Amino acid sequence: MKNYILPNRRLGKAAYSKNSILLSAFFLALSSCETAKIVNPATTDFDGMYAVQETRPEDNYLLVLHKKADKPNTITLENLANLVKSPLEARTSGNRLFIAEQAFTNNLGAQYTISGDGKIIDNVLTLHYTIKGYNGYSGAVYAKKQAGGTNQMSGQ
Repeated sequence: MKNYILPNRRLGKAAYSKNSILLSAFFLALSSCETAKIVNPATTDFDGMYAVQETRPEDNYLLVLHKKADKPNTITLENLANLVKSPLEARTSGNRLFIAEQAFTNNLGAQYTISGDGKIIDNVLTLHYTIKGYNGYSGAVYAKKQAGGTNQMSGQ
């Protein structure tokens, strides 16, 4: 049986220059690519009055949302569920809002906590919330933003 010794193969100058050109072309192509831009979600204007239509027309009410000038991405909600008369605070991101758990007192003096989240699409606010305390419950609000802040339910 014969032993074969492979010849020592070293890359010649032509191979080095060919590899250098290929690598240079590769890095040049890579550097010309645009980097991905970070896209922030479009902010939604939550500020305004929203008409909430209940199953019984006499139970319809207005939900009022205001931007907080001193806190970015923060709004206050007034008259949620036609029960929470003190303003609640919510954070916003894009078209979504988040109500962190916070305490409130109803008009009879009972203490409750509330939390929830929602979103606005085409001027319709959908809000899901949970109230904890005596007779606590989970609910949802579907409200249409009123044009120009007018009360279209009563014509005012």
